[in-house]
Amino acid sequence: MAWIGTAFRFVILLSLLASWIGMLIPAFPAPTVMWALTLLYGLSAGFGTLGAICFGVITVLTIFSWFVDNILGLAGARKGGAQGWSLLIAPVVGLVTSILLTPIVGILLTGLSLFFAEWYLKKDWRLAWHATRAMLIGWGSAVAVRLVIGALIIALWAIWAWH
Repeated sequence: MAWIGTAFRFVILLSLLASWIGMLIPAFPAPTVMWALTLLYGLSAGFGTLGAICFGVITVLTIFSWFVDNILGLAGARKGGAQGWSLLIAPVVGLVTSILLTPIVGILLTGLSLFFAEWYLKKDWRLAWHATRAMLIGWGSAVAVRLVIGALIIALWAIWAWH
């Protein structure tokens, strides 16, 4: 019956890899899905000391990943010259529309609201576009960071599962 445990680990591994690739899809909560998969593994196979440590680090990485998009996106916008009010308005619009409509709409409206807020404040669409483009570049950087976080989650789980 050892093959059942091996098969289960491979199913979890394939699911983790699919979730990692899913980080390229906007608004897909890949780190959270990966965290849930490792929790499922821990509840099924047991945690033990190594598992508890790995799962604790995975949890911290997951929480950090939740903030990466906003931190890097807003930092990029700030670097691109966005003003404080725009940096307050855009994430609020994005959060509200993500909840009320869909996360994809929330992403689109975050960018649009930053652009229009900057345009209103600066009366120059080129400066507004510069700040919005900088935010989009920041979001691209966030994807790269999230891919690294996902790879770390997979590595930690593999150490735990195949120790």
